[in-house]
Amino acid sequence: MKKDGGLPEDLLITILMALPAKCLVRFRSVSKYWNSLITGAEFISIHLAQAKPLLLFHHHNQSYSLRLDNESLDMWSNSEFELPSKREDDDFQIIGSCNGVICLLNSPQDHGHSIILWNPSIGKSLNLVLPRLSDPFHGIFGFGFNRQSNDYKFVRVATPHYPVGCQVYSVKERSWKAIDVSPALGYINPIPSVLWGRSSSYNYAFLNGVLHWLVDREEFGSRFVLSFDLRNDSFGKMMLSPYLASKLDEWMAILVYDNSVSLFLNDLDTKYIEIWALKKYDAMKLWARKLRIKAVGIGLAMVCRQNGEILMTRYPSDEVVSCDPQRNEIHDLQNLGLSDYADSYVESLALLDELKEETEKENVEITHSATFAIPSFKCIH
Repeated sequence: MKKDGGLPEDLLITILMALPAKCLVRFRSVSKYWNSLITGAEFISIHLAQAKPLLLFHHHNQSYSLRLDNESLDMWSNSEFELPSKREDDDFQIIGSCNGVICLLNSPQDHGHSIILWNPSIGKSLNLVLPRLSDPFHGIFGFGFNRQSNDYKFVRVATPHYPVGCQVYSVKERSWKAIDVSPALGYINPIPSVLWGRSSSYNYAFLNGVLHWLVDREEFGSRFVLSFDLRNDSFGKMMLSPYLASKLDEWMAILVYDNSVSLFLNDLDTKYIEIWALKKYDAMKLWARKLRIKAVGIGLAMVCRQNGEILMTRYPSDEVVSCDPQRNEIHDLQNLGLSDYADSYVESLALLDELKEETEKENVEITHSATFAIPSFKCIH
């Protein structure tokens, strides 16, 4: 079937699916039908599923860049981009990314804190004003996607206040919601990461619609994994194994490894680094050690690559290295420079169906950026 007197619909969709996100944003202006097709949830979802895997880096000169997640980590063409705001007093800290949307905390000197959900590929961002709950730096944060409801959510848990307060922002609903937190959580704190360049407030693992943080229950001096399910807005927790629980004086981080929520342990006494994955055995979930390798001068793990290697930083230089679990080797990556953050990333149309002019509401500001300007005569990566 043809639409707008042009190509058959199936052929048109096949062609459009092969194009990068920045080109598709421009092609919405071809016709109302093209715009409706490209901004449709189904098109955005299928386009995302076939996106090329990339890695997002934050460098010491405060710039961001993208690289292909291939053997040589090649620079992705036209990949260096500017932040969505250029005010001199802006102070951005990256919280995380999901489906090509980067979640930033902006803490300018002259006005309140805000959360920015930013998709550089389409040059748009959504600014959220944080409701007054407590100091935004005292707590834990997470950002993810609920596939069931096609909704992006930002989660903020205020700590160490009691009772613990939690607020969730739904992009689809354009609103904040307070979540009742069980008193059983007690006084919780994010695990401090002295060797890690980023605040421990932003160290979380997102897997299958669930956010996970490694936290400390202050009154008992014990650590556990706190989870938040974006599908039903509910909390859960998983205790550590006796071995991991005994490592209170070592540096830990939580990450996704081998498609499992995992803990990275840097044992400064033994000079070994370990990765423990949370695996399901019958009806139980148990911690299983997946990696143990001698490593001197390593900070903490940042992200797992498509080939199974893990990007880490040296301490205190923040030089990026890659750990090969199969060979138990660590390789220097000279071409990456100094970075204090890395995460998986894809170029996508995420949020394009949400960020429309007519949906602007109170406490939400949609901005358009000139980032990734496309030449008038062709589309390029």
